[in-house]
Amino acid sequence: MKKIINFNYIRPLYYYLDSMRDDELDDFYINKKNDLDRLFGEMKSRFDRFGPVSQSMVSDVLEYVLASHSCDANWRGLLPQEIPLDEVKDKEQFVRNLFVALFGREPSFDFDVVDIEVSNFVGPDGIDTKK
Repeated sequence: MKKIINFNYIRPLYYYLDSMRDDELDDFYINKKNDLDRLFGEMKSRFDRFGPVSQSMVSDVLEYVLASHSCDANWRGLLPQEIPLDEVKDKEQFVRNLFVALFGREPSFDFDVVDIEVSNFVGPDGIDTKK
């Protein structure tokens, strides 16, 4: 049975960046440890409000990307491109660290990447992260 993953479940986690003013974004450096720690902390706070289905969707997306070594190919779905940030120096490490920050454990590299279907469909009501 195919597992469906949807990269749109990642987007709500970036509320912290979305809510920054331009001058705050100018002072934010994605490759600087303090800024990244703050971002991951804010993302975790947001993630903790997700329901179990939504949390599972996030886990599946991140583990799929790591197990398939497809960070570059899927980068547009992992970090909002419309927010002006510096280029992330080590994308795979960024995703791994995000996973650890959200789930408190290392990702499973035994994740089955064969039976995956990517569907970034969003219905008329958007993504319901409370599920």
